[in-house]
Amino acid sequence: MDIPKEEIAQYIKEVVDSLPSSYGAQSQRAVVLFGEDHDYLWGQIVMETLRKKVNDDEKFKRTEKKINGFKAAYGTILIFEDKATNDNLKEKFPSYAHNVDDWSEQNTGIMSMGLWVALRGIGLGASSQHYNPIIDDEVKEKWDIDKEWTMKSQMVFGNPVSEPAPKKKKPIDERVIVK
Repeated sequence: MDIPKEEIAQYIKEVVDSLPSSYGAQSQRAVVLFGEDHDYLWGQIVMETLRKKVNDDEKFKRTEKKINGFKAAYGTILIFEDKATNDNLKEKFPSYAHNVDDWSEQNTGIMSMGLWVALRGIGLGASSQHYNPIIDDEVKEKWDIDKEWTMKSQMVFGNPVSEPAPKKKKPIDERVIVK
């Protein structure tokens, strides 16, 4: 990895700081793991949690290979949503309270996309994983993460190994309508 972790961490902070959020709530949170912490997430928490759930040795070999691929990455961004911030927003704007959870999910998407694009922009590859909620409690305990935070995803990043395989897509004119 040619980019020092301190530089990547600062870049992630700048990206997160620049992202918009509904009513300026800023309920999204990111925890960046490098080195031993990154390895512990994938090698211990995720691997051992899945080992308990996948009770077929042959199937687990495929799982193990996949998780080891994530562990081989340079780092992980744990993406969370702060429930307390959202609850405060609901109280502050009661006539919009029914929309806050949807808006927060949209803001999580904005954060995820912003981080992914930014990491690609500095030459890193990234992928979003979703081993939550089965790892949530252990992650929160290990890194002393606020109990009011809900994990939404784990974004693994590092040097790109290959470009993503092309995906079958619906015709763009069915997805984007221009008037």
